[in-house]
Amino acid sequence: MKENNESMTDYEKEGYLSIWLCNTASQDVLFQYLEIEYEDEDEDIEDDSIEFEMGRDFNISWYDEDFFEASHKGDMRGWDLLKGHSRMENIMPLLEQGYQDVLNDTYNSVIIFYNFKYDGNVKEVNSNQYGYFKFLGSFEFNF
Repeated sequence: MKENNESMTDYEKEGYLSIWLCNTASQDVLFQYLEIEYEDEDEDIEDDSIEFEMGRDFNISWYDEDFFEASHKGDMRGWDLLKGHSRMENIMPLLEQGYQDVLNDTYNSVIIFYNFKYDGNVKEVNSNQYGYFKFLGSFEFNF
């Protein structure tokens, strides 16, 4: 886990989505990993970043809580975890071209940030407290 956020970045980018495939103990643990820690109103936020555990691990300063999906479904292939999530029909052809091995592995959770283009500077995190998180990629999607 990162102790500071000196190199955190805002990856907001309209028309893109970023996907992580994960193994967590429960849906509660998954959402704890994503939970934003808001500052008190009296405290100044020095660099416009809002801390959350996933942000510390992946050097992400912020995500829009209105534009993300996360689910914990039980052990299944990555392909099956993605089914039913928004915009997946638009990116499945891209995933079929270059991500077969990763998507054939077994996971139990998925995180998708919309209007977000993560650069993959951290590819995966294995946390004793929260679980395993693998960045799959960032993809342009059509409305």
